[in-house]
Amino acid sequence: MLFLVTALLVFITQFLLPDFWWVCMVDCALAALLVGKGSFNAFLSGFFGVALVWLGYMLFVNSQNEGLLLGRISQMFGLSGNLLIVLIACIGGLVGGMSALTGYNLKAMLKRNED
Repeated sequence: MLFLVTALLVFITQFLLPDFWWVCMVDCALAALLVGKGSFNAFLSGFFGVALVWLGYMLFVNSQNEGLLLGRISQMFGLSGNLLIVLIACIGGLVGGMSALTGYNLKAMLKRNED
């Protein structure tokens, strides 16, 4: 459930606000704050939610420009195109996972203060 909420929020906000990559952090934290059921679950849901959305978007953009942009960027970094795609998806996944973990920990902290 949390994975679907996270992926859907990230997809919508990245589509509406493509210049603000950091909005995915707010999405993951908010989703884990509202729906999160455990810290490990929150991290994995945030990681895969962001990584898969970013991976799909990168593959879509790469197919639209016939690999030209990815080829030039991968030459600048000295990496292969496929490795660069996986690396960027993992970076996005770590950002999403840590943000979701932060949101869940905030939920746990607020719940503990109520008791």
